[in-house]
Amino acid sequence: MKFIEVHGDDTEIIKGILDLEKATFGANGGVDIWTLKPLVRYGKVFVLMEGDLVVSAIEFIHKFDSKEVYLYGVSTRKEFWGKGCAKELIDKSTKYFIENGMERISLTVDPENSRAVGLYKKIGYILENVQKSEYGEGIDRFYMIKKII
Repeated sequence: MKFIEVHGDDTEIIKGILDLEKATFGANGGVDIWTLKPLVRYGKVFVLMEGDLVVSAIEFIHKFDSKEVYLYGVSTRKEFWGKGCAKELIDKSTKYFIENGMERISLTVDPENSRAVGLYKKIGYILENVQKSEYGEGIDRFYMIKKII
């Protein structure tokens, strides 16, 4: 699979990411065009491609005045689950950030998403704290970090 940094003029890849997000999270979840365009232009978005198909996508934003990036989201097509795509995408994007002077990556994840929590722990993320009611009453998030330097 091919690892690609997405740019603002990558129209077909952007459409592929939107399709992936809808397939992964449904109509009301995931990244929409209003979020994805700023992430592409002012953050970093990477994908794994198999031919013309976006297999997995990951989005990051940079925390101002720090050497920390925030992993906004990662998604993989269901038919590619269990094949190491998300891990490969995270590993390659982490290498990019190490090469560009970042020292830490943070993220939040649904505590009930055991698949994602397990992956993050397996690749070195640690649970920093639990953000209670982060997205509304009773909607908690695990805040996890990984030092990459």
